[in-house]
Amino acid sequence: MGEKAEAGTGAETFIKIRGVSKKFEDKTVLKNVNLDIKEMEPLGLLGKSGAGKSVLLRMLRGTDEYAPDTGEIIFRLAYCPSCSWLEGPSKVGERCSKCGTEFEFREVNFWQDKKMKRLLKSAIAIMLQRSFALYSDDSVIWNVLEALERAKYPKSKQMKKVYEILESVKMLHRVNMPDTRDLSGGEKQRMVLARQLALAPILLLADEPTGTLDHETAKVVHHALVDSTRGGTTFLVTSHWPYVIRDLTEETVWFDKGEIVEYGDTEKVVADFEKEVGEIEREDYKKFGDPKIRIEGLKKYYFSASRGVVKAVDDVSFTINENEIFGIVGHSGAGKTSLMRIVSHLDPGSGGSAWVRVGDRWFEASKADTGTFIDHGVISGGTTEWKSHFVGVLHQEYSLIPKITTWETSRTA
Repeated sequence: MGEKAEAGTGAETFIKIRGVSKKFEDKTVLKNVNLDIKEMEPLGLLGKSGAGKSVLLRMLRGTDEYAPDTGEIIFRLAYCPSCSWLEGPSKVGERCSKCGTEFEFREVNFWQDKKMKRLLKSAIAIMLQRSFALYSDDSVIWNVLEALERAKYPKSKQMKKVYEILESVKMLHRVNMPDTRDLSGGEKQRMVLARQLALAPILLLADEPTGTLDHETAKVVHHALVDSTRGGTTFLVTSHWPYVIRDLTEETVWFDKGEIVEYGDTEKVVADFEKEVGEIEREDYKKFGDPKIRIEGLKKYYFSASRGVVKAVDDVSFTINENEIFGIVGHSGAGKTSLMRIVSHLDPGSGGSAWVRVGDRWFEASKADTGTFIDHGVISGGTTEWKSHFVGVLHQEYSLIPKITTWETSRTA
C-alpha cells in the first residue's frame, strides 16, 4: 500500500518532509529538514526557544507566512473521490464513513496543490500556548456542539458524541457550565482540545500546550491529550521542557538552530538533550494567582438616632489573590461582617469600591442591589445584572430549614 516508516513500529508514513528550509529576513529558522512522520503516533519536537519547532508546526498547519523557501511537504492520504473526505493512509481501501465510497490513495504536495491544501487545512487542528479559542459567553456543551456542526457530524448522534469528547478530555464535571469564561486555565485548554477533537482532525498540532499552566494542571492536560488521541489521531507537540515531551510522546525530534540534531526514542533523545544543554529547571509557579478581590477605600456607614453616624467600614483597602486563604480578625462590631456582606453583594457600600473577578471579568459588588452584580466591564458593552451564585456565603447563624431531611436541604441550596 505504500512505503513504511523506517523507525519504530512500522506504522504507515503519513507526512514526508524533504529538504525544507525557511528564512525570515536574514535569519534561517529551518535548514534542510528531512523527516518522516508516522500515522497515529505522537511525536515530540524538543528544543530551546527559537530552535524552529513552532515554525515547522505552522508550516504543517498551512499558515501562509510559513511557506517553505525550499523543499516540500508531502501528505500521504486516503481520499474519498465522492465527498472529498480525508483520512490517514491506513484507511486506503476502506469505505468512507461519510458516504460509503471506497477511499483512494493520494500523495499531496501540500504547498503546491492549492485545492488539496484547502481540504487538508480543514482536517488539521492546532492548539496554541496562549490562545483559548472558545466562545466564552456560551456553554461547555455548546462549544463542542458548534465544532461538531462544522464537522457535519450527524445531528442525531451529536449529544452522545459531546459526552464522549468531554469524558476523553476529563471535562464531564463541567458539563452544565453555562459559559466558559469562568473555567480555569487548564479547563479552558482542555475545552480547546475538545473542540479540536470534535472536528475529527487527521493531524493535531500542539505548540507548547501547557507552557503557561502550573505543574499539576499541566499533568491533567497531558493525560487528556494522551487519552483522547490514543489510537486515532496523529499528534505532534512542541516543548522546550523535557518532562512535557516525556509525558506525551514515545519518539522525539531534537531541534537546534533550525536543524535536526537527533530523532528517535524519546527517553534517549531527552537524555542526550539534557546532557548537551543541561537540565532545564521547571519554573517555580507562584502559589497564589492573580488578584481575585480588590477593596479600594471601601466605606459602610449606618445612621442611628441615638448614636449618629456609625462607621462600620471606614476607608478600607486591600487585595485578595486567587487561591489565597485570607483572614480578617477583629473585635465584635469591628466591621468584619459588614465588609463580608458587601463583598458578597448582600449589602451596598457607602463609598469606595469592592471588585470581584469572575473568570476574566471584574464586577463591582459594592454598588449592586441585593442579589445582583453590576458589570462595568468593557466586554459587556454596558451594565449587566448577574445572579448572586458567583459568591457563596457561610453565615455565622445556621442557614438551614428546620424539619426537612439533609437530602432535601441540599436540593434547596
